[in-house]
Amino acid sequence: MSKIFSSPENTRLVTIVAHVDHGKTTLADSLCEHNGIISERLAGTIRYLDSMEEEQRRGITIRSSAIALKHSYTTNKRNIPGQAQVPQMINNNNNNMLIHLIDSPGHVDFAMEVSSALQICDGAILVVDIVEGMCARTQSILREAYSQRLVPILVLNKMDRLCTDLGLTVNEAYVRIRNVVESINAAASSMIRSARAQAMAVEDVCDGNGDGNGNGNGNVSTATDTDTDTDTDT
Repeated sequence: MSKIFSSPENTRLVTIVAHVDHGKTTLADSLCEHNGIISERLAGTIRYLDSMEEEQRRGITIRSSAIALKHSYTTNKRNIPGQAQVPQMINNNNNNMLIHLIDSPGHVDFAMEVSSALQICDGAILVVDIVEGMCARTQSILREAYSQRLVPILVLNKMDRLCTDLGLTVNEAYVRIRNVVESINAAASSMIRSARAQAMAVEDVCDGNGDGNGNGNGNVSTATDTDTDTDTDT
């Protein structure tokens, strides 16, 4: 087995996450085609990682599927004054990586599959349909990835739909792409600020300097019931 799999230092677990029908399985097909597992003609149509008959029939991913892919990353040559740096493939064990790719479902009914994939992975690829933009499921996936201390890699998919479906010009397409990226960055920034505020509130409570609701004093307000005396005729 040691001859088949790389060392732990050269092994990564990566999951593909997205809202339903944003193109996760199609991206997985393209990566499999790049590794020579399937042909270029079948990439995007065969849905290679959807092995269940029900998945092929309904056209959605129901169970998470994994596949091992090889990857050799490039390094730049030594910077020589007056010459541009040319990426060069270095064939040694330190540059050969084994990527265990997990294609997770996008439908909310199978959210537990996504949560399990995010818990065991080293990284995540967040796929977003450029026309649909950021959906509700995209926000929940961002929160789950942040809770697992993962930094998702954003992939904008279905770029051709900007022309074929929306009929946008070059400038309009640029504005659309910028707005989608800004909306994702805004959601991620808001989530991080909220998490930091909660952490600071917890620290204040532990230090005795707050009440957990953002108040800086150490007093905890409590409601007490007071009995009112009424005069009664005897």
